[in-house]
Amino acid sequence: MRYIICILVCCSYLMVPKVQAEPRLWGPEHVAGKVDTAWYVEPMVRYANYITNAELLAADNIAPDKASQYLYDRPRALFQLYLLTGNKKWRAQAINASQYYIAHLNDDGYFSLIENKDIKYSMPRGLFYYYQLTGNTEAKDAIDRIYTASLNWKPSYSGQGFWTERNQAAALEAALTYYELTEDKAAQQRVETILAATLKMTMQPEANWPQRGCPQHSFKSHEGGADQSAVCSPWMLALLADPIWRYSQITDSKTAIQLLQQFGRFIVEHGTYVGTNKFSGQYLPKYLVVFDNKQMEDINPWNDVQHSCDVAALLGKALYVSDTISKHEKTVFLSLLEPCKSKSNKLNDNKLYWQVRPARKFGWEYSTTSDLPWLELAILRR
Repeated sequence: MRYIICILVCCSYLMVPKVQAEPRLWGPEHVAGKVDTAWYVEPMVRYANYITNAELLAADNIAPDKASQYLYDRPRALFQLYLLTGNKKWRAQAINASQYYIAHLNDDGYFSLIENKDIKYSMPRGLFYYYQLTGNTEAKDAIDRIYTASLNWKPSYSGQGFWTERNQAAALEAALTYYELTEDKAAQQRVETILAATLKMTMQPEANWPQRGCPQHSFKSHEGGADQSAVCSPWMLALLADPIWRYSQITDSKTAIQLLQQFGRFIVEHGTYVGTNKFSGQYLPKYLVVFDNKQMEDINPWNDVQHSCDVAALLGKALYVSDTISKHEKTVFLSLLEPCKSKSNKLNDNKLYWQVRPARKFGWEYSTTSDLPWLELAILRR
């Protein structure tokens, strides 16, 4: 299978099949070379210096076998850092992380550092980059096992049982990665099935809930307990939006584009709030939106700001595929982006590394957000 490489500014487009749709007129290919990436890359380097240093992690009592630190695809984030910088140090670190992940992937396709067969630890995208850059067949075999395991996840929600956007995202990423790797028609059909199930939840919600722009499910199915209020999680939706975004670029899928547009509507209308005091005037993402029982929402700006970057990336992708962008939508996007951009203001501290707590934050902040620098410029130009 032949691939084209388009490492313009957005390295999440690393390699795509020849079925890729025609680029949009104001996409990354038209802003390459004009985008300020330093505000994104330089803080990421500081965090990566910490997250890849075994001695620093040990000093903070983070053991190598702590499973959660590998959530949200650490290898992927490190490969993207390599592509953004050209520094072979990050290529080597990404390969090390990939090899560690493969070494702890069971024959059944599940991550061995946790007891349960948990699909959210299925992280094939970094392995896909590993295979593309090195030809390592172990990576290819691991992707195969991950995809097979992911078929156990049932993407349709019918008002009962456990369901979160994060698990749906993991299943979609597994199917999409395998499809890109093999062009297997069954894998593409699995992608389409997951998208269809997500769209149904969004446009025809259970329990006669009104449309709100996200795949609504109950608080009980998401968090446990007895509350049946409708919920959606902005930060988990950011995880789900990323493979949907990628699929829209590969196939120009109308379903994928419709979902992204709906997700953007949800973020603007329901998924954010304006902070006070230190966060006065700042739009912040809610951790979990509980539509029919607001007292169940845990509004904490100090915690919520930790997901500004990934939710900003979700909204940016949604606005990118929208025909029009309102002044308010642009304001919310730029406001969500600001905490991510402002990290660069601390670069004059001359520190070689910045701590990441919890360690898994490195993955959620950087694995799905590499498009942000050019998305900012593209949306500003609209």
